[in-house]
Amino acid sequence: MEQTDLGTLVDNHESVEAGCSLSDVYQRFQAHEEDYCAVLEGTQVLGLCSRARIGFLMGHRFGFAIYSKQTVREHLVENALIIQRGTPIRKVLEQTLGRTGKDFNDDVILVGPQGEYQGIISVPALVRLQSSLVAETFQTQGAMHQQMLTLSRHAGMAEVATSVLHNVGNVLNSVNVSNNLIREKLRESEVTTLVKLGGLFKQHEANLATFLTADAKGKLIPKFLIQLAEQLEAEQTFLRQEQDLLARNVEHIKEIVAMQQSYAQVSGFIEQVPIANLMEDALRINLAGLSRHGVTIVRDYAEVPPAWVDKHKVLQIFVNLVHNAKYALDETGRTDKQLTIGIHQNGGERLKITVSDNGVGIPAENLTRIFSHGFTTRKNGHGFGLHSGANAAREMGGHLSVQSEGVGKGATFTLDLPLADPKNKAKN
Repeated sequence: MEQTDLGTLVDNHESVEAGCSLSDVYQRFQAHEEDYCAVLEGTQVLGLCSRARIGFLMGHRFGFAIYSKQTVREHLVENALIIQRGTPIRKVLEQTLGRTGKDFNDDVILVGPQGEYQGIISVPALVRLQSSLVAETFQTQGAMHQQMLTLSRHAGMAEVATSVLHNVGNVLNSVNVSNNLIREKLRESEVTTLVKLGGLFKQHEANLATFLTADAKGKLIPKFLIQLAEQLEAEQTFLRQEQDLLARNVEHIKEIVAMQQSYAQVSGFIEQVPIANLMEDALRINLAGLSRHGVTIVRDYAEVPPAWVDKHKVLQIFVNLVHNAKYALDETGRTDKQLTIGIHQNGGERLKITVSDNGVGIPAENLTRIFSHGFTTRKNGHGFGLHSGANAAREMGGHLSVQSEGVGKGATFTLDLPLADPKNKAKN
């Protein structure tokens, strides 16, 4: 494992020239799934650009007009990490996974001995490698278990952050569409016709009554004004609707950012929280993706007491379950995609939260492996989400389980949690 060739960890080879316009880069991201792209000058790497950053700039109110002609070299990711092939694995992991804040989620650029571009390595790929090294390094089961928990928790935090970025990026795309529609409508506005009509009135202001009643062209103006008024009213209605949509999307972005900030604290603090509120936050984080994939959300919420939980851990579990359900639904290709969320009291002292989908389902042989560390069936999955969720549930005195009747028959994940703080209960 120490001799791993970094080239085998490369996830994609996407790149753009440094002189490429932001408009072209924006279109490039729209056509591909990757969230990062290398910026090159010839064969040499200048840095990294991100889908979230470009989407934010182009989705700005005047983003298209201001930034579309600017080159991508002017908007590189700050503190992008460029690793040379042949660098010792442990040094690479120390540099990449030792980053803090927003830098932690940025992919890493791999270059050759002469600085030539060789590809991009994602953070989940490095986390998986780190996990494997931990398993080899720690000989005692207790030490290895604790390290795995830490890595899984980091992966869960990264997944929430990635979901937030995807959601904001999707909403920014909608903002950009509305902005372009409004700009186009204003460019074609009939207000210019009204201005010309005003000029005609001014030209005949000395004999305006005669012009409107006796002149062949003037007599057409009253009827023309009625038609113009109808067109301007339709134009105003269209602009008002697009402006309302734009305002709602901007407000959604503000809510998502505020929500992320409220959770951006050290976990481990047990507090009394309404579980439905946490589930709604998880749905909001995934809302843009769910809407884009045409998923109908059905809520089956009973009146239940607040639960004593670590809200950060519960949110990570919920975000992962909703995220997985979205992909399971999308892979079916069916039009009646449905995600059903249930929250009920399970006896007198526990809660049962279910996340059910009518997606691709789970083969029987995978039901016993699905919570195992590193197990995934998705091409770009890291296999940490459900493993981390199961660990987090146990730490809170709960249990995460799954049921599926097989391929094509959907799946139901159930999170069982105590209403009371398990630690306080133990003391009593």
